[in-house]
Amino acid sequence: MRGSKKVRAGVIGTGMGRYHMEGYLSHPKCELAAVCDINLERARALAAEYGAEQVFRDYRELLAMEELDIVSVAVPTYLHARMTIAALGAGKHVLCEKPMATKLADAEAMVRAARRAKRRLMINMSYRFSPLQQEMHRRIGSGELGRIYYAKSHYTRRNGIPLGANSWFVRKRAAGGGASLDLGVHAFDLVWWLMGCPKPAWVLGGVYSEMLPARAAQLGVEGDVDDLAAAMVRLRSGQVIFFEASWDGHQPGHEGYEIYGTKGGVSCRDWERGLKMTLHLEDSRGRSVDRPVKARGKSANACQHFVDVCLDRRKKMLASGEECLTVARVLDAMNQSQKTGKPVKV
Repeated sequence: MRGSKKVRAGVIGTGMGRYHMEGYLSHPKCELAAVCDINLERARALAAEYGAEQVFRDYRELLAMEELDIVSVAVPTYLHARMTIAALGAGKHVLCEKPMATKLADAEAMVRAARRAKRRLMINMSYRFSPLQQEMHRRIGSGELGRIYYAKSHYTRRNGIPLGANSWFVRKRAAGGGASLDLGVHAFDLVWWLMGCPKPAWVLGGVYSEMLPARAAQLGVEGDVDDLAAAMVRLRSGQVIFFEASWDGHQPGHEGYEIYGTKGGVSCRDWERGLKMTLHLEDSRGRSVDRPVKARGKSANACQHFVDVCLDRRKKMLASGEECLTVARVLDAMNQSQKTGKPVKV
């Protein structure tokens, strides 16, 4: 796909899909060709806003467009596997929203489909693309913090369950899980990626639904997913990651992480509300020193990066389907551990 040809993109779903449209149009070598949503009126409005010529209600009609190169799947989680596999089978490269799927078997099927089709599959782990996180990934990879041996991550909200008359987020059949998949996927993935994606050995987890039942009952809404999840992940290298995710609880909401290295550490705060990152080091006299981390310029967003790696297949893809399959396995093991009360091998 290298050369002067513009990549033609199609977007399925107009919720999160709107951000995909903006992302593609911010790339000089990409154009938005088609938009699809069961809400045809909304699809037409966004297609007009972003300059897409074709509008569909049925995603299969969009996939039948021979001129499409890449497709974003930005729909409720239970549709990810079905639409992604169909798009790969139609010869398209696919950028799929997180989490990969409601079931581990479906995530594995998505990766197999990409291999068969010889097409690129990427998952939108959006926090990896922050310029600050990119800078920290580079620094950790260079050995600036020494050997990383422990990390903890938290992504919690207070009274933040996404309830509503039509909210699919709180129905297990549609979402696969609650806070564990919606927020937990980021809480684990971000620090795991910063550490270099070491292979996990086992997971010990707890998954709870303590606040959701009463909140849902007050609104007359059906909800059967978790509202809090926490897990300890032992890596084959001996490192440990502890992460927690919560939609609701009697604690102040916060998001961030701490990573411990033999030469220094880093803490991150408020990645939803004005990201702050600090290095914790020692000077030549052994005194504790704290230094803010600053990004080196801009970095590509997820859609821009996806266009780049589809234009040039030699480029390494961030958040590939195969890499993110490990994240899906960790989250699945966390839920299995809740059922067994024991650590689960990954």
